Amino acid sequence: MQQYFSVSKKDNTLYLNNDELNHIKNVMRMKENDEVIIVYEDKSYICTLNKDLLSANIKEEFKSLKDSSKFIVYVPLLSEDKMSFILQHGTELGITDFIVVEYEHCKYKLPKKDYEKKLTRWNKIIKEASEQSYRIKKPSLEKIINVKDIESICNVNILCSLDKSNVKHICKVLTSKNLNDTISLVFGPEGGLSKSEEEMLVKKGFIKTSLGENVLRTETVPLMIASIIKYLKEE
Repeated sequence: MQQYFSVSKKDNTLYLNNDELNHIKNVMRMKENDEVIIVYEDKSYICTLNKDLLSANIKEEFKSLKDSSKFIVYVPLLSEDKMSFILQHGTELGITDFIVVEYEHCKYKLPKKDYEKKLTRWNKIIKEASEQSYRIKKPSLEKIINVKDIESICNVNILCSLDKSNVKHICKVLTSKNLNDTISLVFGPEGGLSKSEEEMLVKKGFIKTSLGENVLRTETVPLMIASIIKYLKEE
């Protein structure tokens, strides 16, 4: 069944955004009485569509949001295809918050006048990935910041580093004892983090962490760590 997010609820009826009509009618080719999953206030419901295709009657509750720890990922400002890849698959793998960061070595530049337009597009990708993967709560993506504005506000702050010394392996940083704590992840763009950026982040409390011998593509890093967290939690 296709999932959608409701904008309001009245009695036993959930209402959808008008923007969903084209997808329901022309892409999914749904009709009155077809079943869909609709999310509202941290619960999802199996519903039957009404004639207008933008409202649906609740049949039964599907699932509720479980208490879950946060996994915050600071994503380097990358080209559109790489950003889409990270946001889509990161959403599927359980990342809860995305924050886009401008680093010294970012090849892709974005004028501030285009920030809102990009944030709108990226949030659309997150919404669609959340629907596809039956996530009840959409990950947040609200801002683009400079590296100096990164905060080490979490219990576990991971800094992916290519250094061969003074680093901990990811298996030593992520353990069964801290797995359910709030976790944040910093990793560099294609050119990596500069030495000054790494030093600044270490001073802020980030742990220089190695992901092994292989050098991973930028877009692979958050998905690898998200997969590790997902595996350990479900184990």
